[in-house]
Amino acid sequence: MRTETAPAIRPKNTSGNVFGQDAEDRVRRVFLVLCLVLGFLQAWASRMDLGSDTIAYLDMGDQFWRGHWGMVINGIWTPLYGVILDLGIRLFHPSLYWVFPLVHAIVFLIFLVTMWSFDFLLQELILLRRERESDGELKVPVWIWLAIGYAFFSWGTLHLINVSETRPDMLVAASFFVACGLLVKILRHKAGWPTYLTLGLVLGASYLTKPIMFPVSLACLVGAFGCSINSRRLHRAGGALLVFLVVTMPFIVALSKVKHKLTYSESGTYNYATYVDHFDAVHWQGEIPEAGKPIHATRQIFDRPATFEFGSPLNVTYPVWYDQSYWSFGLKPHLDLHSQLKVFATISETEWATFFSLQGSMVAGLFILLFASGRKWSILRDVANFWFLLLPAIGALALYSLVHFEPRYTAPFSIITILCLFFSVHLPSSEDNRRMFSAVAILIVVMFIYPPGMPSMHIKSTVRDLLGRSESDPNSYQEVAKDLQLLGLRPGDRIASMESSDYNAAVWAYLAQIRIVAEVHYFPHDLFDLSANNFWAVDSATQAKVLQSLSNTGAIAAVSQFAPPVAVSSGWKRVGNSQYYLYWLQPAAQFGR
Repeated sequence: MRTETAPAIRPKNTSGNVFGQDAEDRVRRVFLVLCLVLGFLQAWASRMDLGSDTIAYLDMGDQFWRGHWGMVINGIWTPLYGVILDLGIRLFHPSLYWVFPLVHAIVFLIFLVTMWSFDFLLQELILLRRERESDGELKVPVWIWLAIGYAFFSWGTLHLINVSETRPDMLVAASFFVACGLLVKILRHKAGWPTYLTLGLVLGASYLTKPIMFPVSLACLVGAFGCSINSRRLHRAGGALLVFLVVTMPFIVALSKVKHKLTYSESGTYNYATYVDHFDAVHWQGEIPEAGKPIHATRQIFDRPATFEFGSPLNVTYPVWYDQSYWSFGLKPHLDLHSQLKVFATISETEWATFFSLQGSMVAGLFILLFASGRKWSILRDVANFWFLLLPAIGALALYSLVHFEPRYTAPFSIITILCLFFSVHLPSSEDNRRMFSAVAILIVVMFIYPPGMPSMHIKSTVRDLLGRSESDPNSYQEVAKDLQLLGLRPGDRIASMESSDYNAAVWAYLAQIRIVAEVHYFPHDLFDLSANNFWAVDSATQAKVLQSLSNTGAIAAVSQFAPPVAVSSGWKRVGNSQYYLYWLQPAAQFGR
């Protein structure tokens, strides 16, 4: 029977264990321990926090496990990550104070999987390098590849993504690293049917984690076909494509049916309208005729301050943010070449600057090595040998450069691009070149652990937490949710928010198990130039009319995050010792509870 066990690496041959040498084991263990410690510190320091995006994923997972599968067909988010998170909630039944720590524990476990995924990829790259090194070429010691590889991995996952990040980017990184490792294995002609079928499964799961991975997965499959030509295994690559389609098509068909067009996601349309065309797509009411006609927008119930109701048909914590594509259905972004070029230039500059992280040691080290190689234009051919990895990685970076960029989005693709460039370096064999390569590796590692460039480890706050010396925050999501329950709110109650609810409200509402069905479209820090919608800046007569409009939605209470103390004299009640205030829209609701 044919086995798929990859031959491991020794410094001078391809026998033995790839990490079997003492120096290699030490380097690997040091980085594994460093990543574990830093990852844990990041997860612990942020254990009580969560973002409104994650609430949408948790709600989606809840809908899935309840059997409400129609609610999982979402134009913005794909469901796998939320299904995983809510499975943990259902298994452990955490109390109000332990829900978010459990989510962070799950993210930390995903980080461990990402470490394993990268370890698999790096091992395959080292094996490929050993098999292709020519006579007279420097045999780069394995410990150097480990140091460089893990430094980039640590930079990408602990700095660009962060283990404190509770959105699905870490899971995306894990799946992309596995896919890239499988592609390298295919190129090495060490892949049987299990490898190809696993590739299709991993790519399908990556799309169900985040929509951007659909075009990225197609690029990976192109790479699989390209790497299989010489070995005449195109039929196996076809098997990978078939598995990918089997995994992804049910969701794509269902989404296309809902959106009345062939689509794998509407996130691109929504984000383009928001970040390139600069529409306020959150409560789009069709203000600009050429942008299309809203099919089922949120219902505006007051003009100034702009106030909206959205209690149906999405029965979740915060319906507006659960599926923005539902509320903006009918929106037609238009191409403004000037705006598009401006966005592209800005994002490209930011992405390029990312490669100068670690105090520029990545770019400087790469330049020194390539210059010393003396290969001139042959360098392009060396880099092109990794086309099957660069195609999906650079393709993803290019897609993000057209619309919107955040470092966490591009972390795995940046890591793969940089690794390919370093593995493309070929130097003549000499002691000087070996020392130079070693120096570059050490410099990159030092720049990662250099305090100003290192991700915040939160050591002081973590030690205080572990010793039980931290003071409780009356404005924490957990305290606000508990105090709202003490005031009389019950799970399933419908409330209104006096600020845009993706600014904190959705998070404590999830913990209190209440639904936000209306809001004043105001962002406290005026991020979207919404100062005219500040409820507390209008006269008392207008405030009364707004509250009456909110009462008509069926909400039993209104909650404000920044109500002035004078509000207490007009019927607003302070929520515990926090800066929040509650107003009963249905006074009878507070009695008989």
